[in-house]
Amino acid sequence: MSGAIGRSLRRLEDPRLLRGEGRFVDDLRPEGCMHVAFVRSPVASGRIRAVEGGIVAADLEGSCRPLAVHLTTPGAVSPPRPILARDRVRFVGEMMAAVVAPTRYEAADAAQGVSPDIEPLPAVITFEDALAEGAPLVHGDVHGNLYFAGHRSYGDLDAAFHGADLVVEGEVTHPRVAAAPIEPRGVVAQPDGHGVTVWTSTQVPHLVADAVAECLDLDRRLVRVIATDVGGAFGVKAQVYPEEVLLAWIARRLGKAVKWTETRSEHMQAASHARDQRVRFSAAVRKDGRVLGLRATVWSSIGAYGIRPFGPLLDPLGTAGLMTGPYDIRDYEYTTYAVATNKSPEGPYRGVGMVTAVLAHERLMDLVAARLGLDPLEVRRINFIRREQMPYRSVTGHPYENGDYAAALSAIDHAELRAQRDRARAEGRLAGVGVASYVEYTGAGSSTFQGRGMDDIPGVDTARVWVAGDGQVHVQTSCPAMGQGTHTTLAQVAAQALGVEPDAIVVEQTDTAAVGPGTGSFMSRGSVTAATGVFRAATLLKELQAENGELDVTVTYDAAQAAHPYATHACLVEVDRET
Repeated sequence: MSGAIGRSLRRLEDPRLLRGEGRFVDDLRPEGCMHVAFVRSPVASGRIRAVEGGIVAADLEGSCRPLAVHLTTPGAVSPPRPILARDRVRFVGEMMAAVVAPTRYEAADAAQGVSPDIEPLPAVITFEDALAEGAPLVHGDVHGNLYFAGHRSYGDLDAAFHGADLVVEGEVTHPRVAAAPIEPRGVVAQPDGHGVTVWTSTQVPHLVADAVAECLDLDRRLVRVIATDVGGAFGVKAQVYPEEVLLAWIARRLGKAVKWTETRSEHMQAASHARDQRVRFSAAVRKDGRVLGLRATVWSSIGAYGIRPFGPLLDPLGTAGLMTGPYDIRDYEYTTYAVATNKSPEGPYRGVGMVTAVLAHERLMDLVAARLGLDPLEVRRINFIRREQMPYRSVTGHPYENGDYAAALSAIDHAELRAQRDRARAEGRLAGVGVASYVEYTGAGSSTFQGRGMDDIPGVDTARVWVAGDGQVHVQTSCPAMGQGTHTTLAQVAAQALGVEPDAIVVEQTDTAAVGPGTGSFMSRGSVTAATGVFRAATLLKELQAENGELDVTVTYDAAQAAHPYATHACLVEVDRET
């Protein structure tokens, strides 16, 4: 063993990137490459009368299917998303046409020259708009503008409320947000014999390949997707976009390479947004601060379409499933709504579903403390799952392996923080003390996605470790790096197994022709699924090389269950009244 794990290293990928030797999508310039620009809807809802110019939906008829989401979740619907809008537009930024030109600037000029004829229609933007009686429907076959309405009840909630000393109610709203990676999205596609090769800035290259093959009716082996260097993602690139499919179609139709690089304004309009949720809760509470039972209603604005591969279920199920957080609440009931609205589709972003759940259960703890005149830390302490209860399965089925949630409270000098707050207030400053605790699910495997009915997500990831012609050990996994130091982590893991130094390992970005099957880099999965696969493959390589000279080993790994790390944060916050 080299002791590579646990050492503090300079990131191995940084020198290349700092020298300007990164290979991002916009750096790719295949010979004869043409450039693509899109004509996008300027209205949130409208009927398309005509689009004259460029490639339009009618041109795709019979050769490019809509982007479908395959769900087995009872009651969930996710209408296919057209690659180019045909009769209706449902959000500002939806693609209606594509133009191709020799340069990016000529393509942009040509797109501006296309003037679609659109009849504006009433749009639904808020939860109230969408769920009102007689509201305009985003999709004619999505009744009541509900993609999904879920309800679950655990324990004996009536008894919990009957035995309570008081009922505490509250509501939190998380606004719609949008990720802003330094590198926007981008795609290059090039015909490859009877198939196509796609370079894309993505977190999920194998899922992109699956979707391109399905939409273009190609054998999956004829679709190769290569993840370039990714200049940030944050979840917004953890899905399949119509642009990726359309670029592949155009490349095959023209018989030449084509390229599209997203502008920042396009990104804000057409890339997926996130959150846009409201949670209303009611808790049965004992006078000592113990929460006996909890009811919650969750509304999630999904936008105009469910995204592939998650459909409309990410936030609605994620938030409802983690509403009890690190607290020992055994009587719980939730109703969750996935609401269709005339907005950009909702997708993952940094702690998808979990952030709003934390906002809600921490607001609950603070409201309980305020109603009863108790210390907010002590309210949390009395409700925490205790160390001796571990391992613990939450009321909604999340397995918490271990933890001492109250330990962080002991480390917080709450009295000193409050004293500092009081001194600041005495001077007329606006100061307060905050504390928040959470658990999150990470490293999900196939069982998690199958349990949610998300059939487009295999849940497994693959690692390949081999000795290349340059004499060095190379590593590739189905989880691409996104600028977070993943290559250094995987190099350390491989080095530990092989007994070499990390800088002797070459870690490559994902190429679906070289490694697979796989799911991708999201939900804090890489250090669980990809790294475990690398360690097993490297260990096996060392063993087989000694036995029979084998120099190329591939391992596919499926995490048996998600892991649930936790944390508590405390802070003294001052707000400048003037700014």
